[in-house]
Amino acid sequence: MNNSYCKPISLSDWQLVKVSGIDNRTFMQGQITNDINQLNENTALFAAHCDPKGRMWSNLILFQRDKDIFYILRKSVAEKQVSALKKYSVFSKVIIEPVLDLNLVGLECGDIEQSIILDLIGKSCLTINNITYIKIPLPEMRVIKVSSEPLPNNLQPSSYWLKSDLEAGYAIIDKPNIESLLPQACNLQHYDAISFNKGCYCGQEMVARAQFRGANNRGLYLLNGHSKTLPIIGDKLEYELEGNWREGGQVLAALKLDQNDAIYAQVVLANGIDIETKFRVKNQPDSILNFN
Repeated sequence: MNNSYCKPISLSDWQLVKVSGIDNRTFMQGQITNDINQLNENTALFAAHCDPKGRMWSNLILFQRDKDIFYILRKSVAEKQVSALKKYSVFSKVIIEPVLDLNLVGLECGDIEQSIILDLIGKSCLTINNITYIKIPLPEMRVIKVSSEPLPNNLQPSSYWLKSDLEAGYAIIDKPNIESLLPQACNLQHYDAISFNKGCYCGQEMVARAQFRGANNRGLYLLNGHSKTLPIIGDKLEYELEGNWREGGQVLAALKLDQNDAIYAQVVLANGIDIETKFRVKNQPDSILNFN
């Protein structure tokens, strides 16, 4: 791997939010899909925050520093997600606020200190000297560093982190796709982001129905191919069937890979589509996408 790739990565497209106050754990337990009782200073959690219909405001990475709960989400959805969360906090002693005094940096490859790698064995999170390290296991070990340190000057673009998230299969929920997808449509059940044994939370009935009654028939996929125009988040897809093109699927994220119009597209599709199926972006007949 090129050593220039192994530099700290900007996470400017992600937002950090803090939930503080004596009721923060009980409050969050009633809001997210995962079991907050599994959260501690050595265990980070994947989860989703849903509306009453089980549609996601966002997916989240949660972690704990002292008694405060923090979560990371896409910056484009943060304002609406925080506003939706605050609506349910009226009767709880909690404060929900974007974090301005801590910075996020992504670490990959040789930029992760060996001592941190060793300290993270058997853990997904730890805080040392007021710096929190969150381990992201796929597509290979990565770390999110949370600290009050100034951002380095040599940060790689956030697209580097996005590329790894796409390859890992982590759903990218940006503003155009808010409140449109069940967690299972983004494969969150495969990342232990949904607890089916905890008590009630917002949207639980629909999430449980999707799991146990087959109410969801969609999944998250990564396509690659070529397009002169990078697909826009929320774009619809078409797929070829018996010589005709039919609409099916939506774009969550897209990334240009090189100068030859090569792209990745993270999409939600109906499950069971043949892996040889060809796709294109609706109204972009020059685009061709295939299963990665």
